[in-house]
Amino acid sequence: MRLQVLFALLIGAGVLLLVGRSIFSQWRGADKGVPLRGKYRAAMEWLEGNGYRVIRARERSTWVGYYGDREFQKQLIADFIVRQGAKTYAVKLANSREKGISGAKLRDTWFPLFVLFGVQGILHIDVEHEVVQVVDFDLKPPSRVVWARVMNRFLWLLGGALLALVVLHA
Repeated sequence: MRLQVLFALLIGAGVLLLVGRSIFSQWRGADKGVPLRGKYRAAMEWLEGNGYRVIRARERSTWVGYYGDREFQKQLIADFIVRQGAKTYAVKLANSREKGISGAKLRDTWFPLFVLFGVQGILHIDVEHEVVQVVDFDLKPPSRVVWARVMNRFLWLLGGALLALVVLHA
């Protein structure tokens, strides 16, 4: 009997530890096990020197798209995830193979990072030329979608007001 209680307590403590670690992992800071050399070290020093707090280094995720029975995958990597004040940014470091910026690069490479990591912008840092650009996106839905949202909220408000009148009248 005591062994079962002890075993149950150990399992409960393990679950609580995993849940707590998952919840509070965002405040642990950057992964200290990843050695940063060269441009990564310089970028990290620049970020910290300019008031950015490095939250994560080399954050990875996978984008998966489906077309019928075909599957397409792309590995998305942010060199850093940083925070300055209330804003969070994904950081991409420029490399010497880049041939400039285009709409296709913004759409195909940086917009998925913006959406996936839930950041307020992307910092594109060219360490060699000491240039930092902020990349931002603004989604503008068609007027039909905006009016549908307004009407939906208005109908919910009207329904709530009618329900309140019915409850108060009875």
